[in-house]
Amino acid sequence: MPKDSLSHLRAKTAYLGYLGASRAASLVPFGLAPVVGLIAGGAAYFTSAKRRSVVRRNLEPVLDGPNTRLEAMVQRAFVSYAQYWFEAFKIGYEDGSTLAGRGRAEGLEHLDAALREGKGAIVAAPHLGNWDFAAAWVDHRRYKVTAVAERLEPTELFDWFVARRAELGVTVVPHDDDPMPKLVAALRRNEVVALVADRSIDAATVEVEFFGRTVEFPMGPAILALRTGAPILPTAAYFEPHGGHLLRVLPPLEIGERGRIREDARRLTQEIAHSFEELIRRAPEQWHVFQPFF
Repeated sequence: MPKDSLSHLRAKTAYLGYLGASRAASLVPFGLAPVVGLIAGGAAYFTSAKRRSVVRRNLEPVLDGPNTRLEAMVQRAFVSYAQYWFEAFKIGYEDGSTLAGRGRAEGLEHLDAALREGKGAIVAAPHLGNWDFAAAWVDHRRYKVTAVAERLEPTELFDWFVARRAELGVTVVPHDDDPMPKLVAALRRNEVVALVADRSIDAATVEVEFFGRTVEFPMGPAILALRTGAPILPTAAYFEPHGGHLLRVLPPLEIGERGRIREDARRLTQEIAHSFEELIRRAPEQWHVFQPFF
């Protein structure tokens, strides 16, 4: 079979698998998400030695090196990630009132204050907890949200995710579709732009210090803030017991231009990295980075 045909077949099979998982998730009560995560994540942990090793290396710096908590955190990371995927499938089948009852917030006044300034708000988040839930939850509270997402293969799968998020009022912009003008326009309409910003996807990056290591972070959030004057609010959406979620919004970072835009972007990106350290330390096992990071 030609290589292109084989790739297409694999992508189509993956799409059908995701669609089947979604339909199965629609039959399971949202409140059972932790149980689904425990079963599916536990199975993945015990059968995925390579990924266990990757997650272990990623969490070591967060926990200040190997310690007695590390392996337990690795296992809980698999459970948390499985819960994330179940909820990602499930969210599209839930109405806004159901989602509203499963979320609470700390620091939402920072987002409200930012929007009162009229320049929009940039919500920058790490791959922590359930960022999809956060976007859907704040939309239900009458915030208009535009989010950038990595394009999935096959196209049908990505279109399905986009359609599900659109039903909740979240506008999804593909990362490879020149998103900057669309994000600027959303901010000028005084809307919320949500960016998952601890991993670069074919974007301009800059070196930052992160948990004592040097890594590459995307400069997009910083550049967007410098161009528009919109504040950056570091944010995370944590899993809580019994299927609940906590949206935590930190105070806005200081944008103040001090020099050339690249140097300002470098400074701002470093501040984002430090704020992400604070957010991740609160629940290291919910940091979903299953590719080599450090």
